[in-house]
Amino acid sequence: MGAINWNWLHVALLWVSEERRHTGLGSRLLDELEEVATRRGCTHAHLDTFSYQARPFYERRGYRVFGTLDDYPSGHQRFFMARALRGADTAR
Repeated sequence: MGAINWNWLHVALLWVSEERRHTGLGSRLLDELEEVATRRGCTHAHLDTFSYQARPFYERRGYRVFGTLDDYPSGHQRFFMARALRGADTAR
């Protein structure tokens, strides 16, 4: 699930059941979400994830951490990530 604000896609929720992970489903879902957003004029995307969740998945997809909250929840971190979308003018 995502939302578009100006030229940014916010990936609000992307969840794949344990038995479907490592099948390419998550990548296909994110590809489709980003493609729709690009067609609607988005040039960037952002999301957040936790240290016990999918940070490596998003990093493989080109997302980079731009902010971190430590101890959120206690003993973990919350990462805020973003990337330019394919076809976006990254010279800006």
